[in-house]
Amino acid sequence: MQYFQLIMALIGVLALVFLTFWLMKKLNARVSLYDSKNMKILERVSLGPDKMLLLVSICGKCMVLGVTSNHTEKICDLEQTEQELTARSGENPSFGESFKLVLDKMMKKK
Repeated sequence: MQYFQLIMALIGVLALVFLTFWLMKKLNARVSLYDSKNMKILERVSLGPDKMLLLVSICGKCMVLGVTSNHTEKICDLEQTEQELTARSGENPSFGESFKLVLDKMMKKK
């Protein structure tokens, strides 16, 4: 009988943990929808611990940012607006597509 109670308690704790994770995921998704109507993070790619590249849209203008734990730097502006980038694929462009556009633009300047 003690084993049965122990197993049921373990199942109860695991169910509570999964329920907590599920609720946090739902609440975080709802919070991110109301962050800002003028500023959005379209894509995020981790490059290592505390290092990432962000594709952001600010008032419809897109840019690539490099972010570390100590510093944030604008790498470049994109000529395409958020609407142009999303209309091309029907959804947010992948980071690879956007980064390729940036590299093409930088290569044409040289």
